Amino acid sequence: ERAAAIIDHMRMFGRQAKEEPEPVDPRKTVTNALALVGEQLRLAGIETVTEFAEDCSSVVGHPILMEQVLLNLITNARDAMAERDGESKLTLRVFEDDKGVHVTSEDTGGGIPENVLPRIFEPFYTTKEMGKGTGLGLSISYGIVRDMNGNIEAENTDAGARFTVTLPRIS
Repeated sequence: ERAAAIIDHMRMFGRQAKEEPEPVDPRKTVTNALALVGEQLRLAGIETVTEFAEDCSSVVGHPILMEQVLLNLITNARDAMAERDGESKLTLRVFEDDKGVHVTSEDTGGGIPENVLPRIFEPFYTTKEMGKGTGLGLSISYGIVRDMNGNIEAENTDAGARFTVTLPRIS
């Protein structure tokens, strides 16, 4: 039953988003993305923590495209943590403030080199070795978020990297 649900979900990724944007609960988007890759994270020894605001406004977008952004952030975090010893922890948060609805992905993967941060969302720019990445994931994610009238930012924390997606809430 779980495999069938995952396969059905993956089929949705394979088609174009022709529908009009719709109200999307960002908490559900994070939950759906984790349903697809949560087992991979567990097998990789990565502790996954979710922190969702109890009350959270919806945003306008395409649920599948939002999941694509989250899957990219999650798999990048997984890859960064796989290359390091020590604690492997991914924290996904959803909250809102006066600037909008925020979805953050924070890992313990050591962070992004300071000289890379300004270029992180450029197409075909990757820090992964040849054959391990195309350099398109963050660029595509940037475009999806921008098309939703939002913003995505990357910064380093003490233990790793944090990506913050900020989207306007539905009033």
